[in-house]
Amino acid sequence: MRCEICGTPLDAPGQAHDCRTDRTAPNQSAETFALASRRVVRFGVVYAVVVAIVSVLGLAGYAAVRSGAAEPTDLSTQASVLIVGPIAGLVGLGCVIGLLVSTVVWIVSAHRLTAAGPGFAGYGGLVLCFLLIALAYVLPIRVPTVSGAVAVEAALRIGSVVLLITGTLLASARIRRQTGQVTPAGRRTLITSDDWGASKWDPEVLRDIERRRGANG
Repeated sequence: MRCEICGTPLDAPGQAHDCRTDRTAPNQSAETFALASRRVVRFGVVYAVVVAIVSVLGLAGYAAVRSGAAEPTDLSTQASVLIVGPIAGLVGLGCVIGLLVSTVVWIVSAHRLTAAGPGFAGYGGLVLCFLLIALAYVLPIRVPTVSGAVAVEAALRIGSVVLLITGTLLASARIRRQTGQVTPAGRRTLITSDDWGASKWDPEVLRDIERRRGANG
């Protein structure tokens, strides 16, 4: 004996079991798209924070050395550079790699949901992001002062991330409107209210109840 819905073998009529086709499985592409969108935003925010912190510390150190408050040859100054530099570099590199991977996954999953994919807002934010990053390597060397160069580079890098995040959020909102699918805001719960209803497990349960009611009536 098998369930008429999912084909699961049953030992007796009305046996409770997890009827696989009785539940509406969430769209895997929508889940992937939502997860990638969140990670683009998170990696982007962390990267912007790292850039801001490194820039502030760099400007503070440069000002201290220039004013004579700190000596470049001092052990404490060199130790600070050796500790802060590699840590900030590793965190920044991790954010960049995570941002690139998440962006690629976001674009692919967006095209699986709609033919236009991220659309004008998504691709526009991505193009402007790459443009500002490229300018961050070109413009600072043309600034006459060190503090100005650091500020320009930080502004361009942070601005690129802001544009990418803005494009991601706008594209995500548009895709939700077009598809009518609610992209999950977080992890799915393992247990839902349907798990407590026996009628949700096996439609045969309802038939057995009706048969018993008819026999008793």
